[in-house]
Amino acid sequence: MQPSPSRQLSLQGHFLTDSIEIGRPFQYALTYRHSPIIDVLFPDTARHFAPYRVKSVAVFATQTTGVGFEAISRDSAVYTLVSFETDPIQLVRVPIRVINEADCTAQWTQTDTVFLRSKLSQAMLDSSGSVKSKLATNTNLATLQQQFNYLALALGLVSIALVSFAMYGLFGRAIRRQWRLYQLKRRHLTFLNDYNRLTRTINSYTAAEIANQAVIMWKLYLEQLDKQPYTSLTTPELAARIDDERITNALREADLMIYGGAYSPDSLPALRLLGEVATNAYHRSRARMQVPENPDSSTISQSAETPSIS
Repeated sequence: MQPSPSRQLSLQGHFLTDSIEIGRPFQYALTYRHSPIIDVLFPDTARHFAPYRVKSVAVFATQTTGVGFEAISRDSAVYTLVSFETDPIQLVRVPIRVINEADCTAQWTQTDTVFLRSKLSQAMLDSSGSVKSKLATNTNLATLQQQFNYLALALGLVSIALVSFAMYGLFGRAIRRQWRLYQLKRRHLTFLNDYNRLTRTINSYTAAEIANQAVIMWKLYLEQLDKQPYTSLTTPELAARIDDERITNALREADLMIYGGAYSPDSLPALRLLGEVATNAYHRSRARMQVPENPDSSTISQSAETPSIS
């Protein structure tokens, strides 16, 4: 229903400019003059201004002039809008709502018009105002120089360094211990492979040479584990230190092969027993490494530096 002329004069809405550009803010003013006893709701910015987008709203305080029955109040607001429409002529018409005892009565502004100001040349527009698209067939690509982000690299390196220092401070001792255990295991596996490959080739013709190489290899490996001068000890000296009859007999059997060239059914088992002794020494050394370091246990560590190889 069209509002009456008297009412239409009391409600005014109009653009503050006659032309707009796509994406640039423009303003729309709304004013309503009414009796002071009337409550008014201005339009919903999320719905009534579509397809425009309301960027901001400036609301002004109610101004009342006159007294008694001649008093008139004026409510006004200025809406900052943004348009992304391409129509050359754009319209807007918004409602206000007067609150009654039972319901609300809607009153609409007159339709106001604004024109789209385009920066495109007239030759690119057709009769309806839409843009004539034309594909570029010969486009030369511009080579852009790549720029290295040194700041990001520096921040990354500093972050990695800080994290590494923190991890080393928290887990450095455990990491060092695991690394030593890993090296110890690798040396033991290398010794076993070399020792077993050497002893498997022993026979009556090669007994002296192979037994000599096996005993030297065995002593050198034990020196690495126990930090004792086994290579400088003779068989009687080793027998006195070991105090194990089985190992003593194995060393004597090795001496018979080295110095007497004797080869018997007990020769290969004797060399294998020496290999088992080296394995036992490896396990003892590994167990010592797995014990957490304690500065107060220096006496225990010193007493453990003279282990038995049995």
